[in-house]
Amino acid sequence: MAWLIGQMWLLIAASALLGLIIGCWLCSRKKPVENDDQDIELARLRSSIEECQAAKNNLRSQVAELESQLNLKSSPAPMVVPTFYETPSEGDPDDLQQIKGIGPKLETLCNDMGVYYYKQIANWNDNQVADVDAKLSFKGRIDRDDWRKQAKKLIS
Repeated sequence: MAWLIGQMWLLIAASALLGLIIGCWLCSRKKPVENDDQDIELARLRSSIEECQAAKNNLRSQVAELESQLNLKSSPAPMVVPTFYETPSEGDPDDLQQIKGIGPKLETLCNDMGVYYYKQIANWNDNQVADVDAKLSFKGRIDRDDWRKQAKKLIS
């Protein structure tokens, strides 16, 4: 039994020595050198980004200066009231329901406002569309269904 214990200590000591040797060898290995080309490229790209940001800020300040020189202030365009008729004075009224998005209810609303003909709808500008749209119960319907384009097609 004493012989067995002696043999095991020898194996344990040999294993520990082998582990120390391998550990020292792994620690002493050269660590991978970082790629200098990548660092140079990264530095170049960072400086390029900084230059672009400086140019962007310069352009923004130039735009602000030009706007102040021109005194560009957004003022709302005057509302132009669309042409409305009291009654259909140019013959029989057009069937507005031929325009997609105008049903019986909207046709009655349009007629009550004085809109009876395709040409009235076709000639509306953006301000007039906004004026009529404000009076309708279906906001945005005129642009969404493109009534003006449909009315122009129905005229021709």
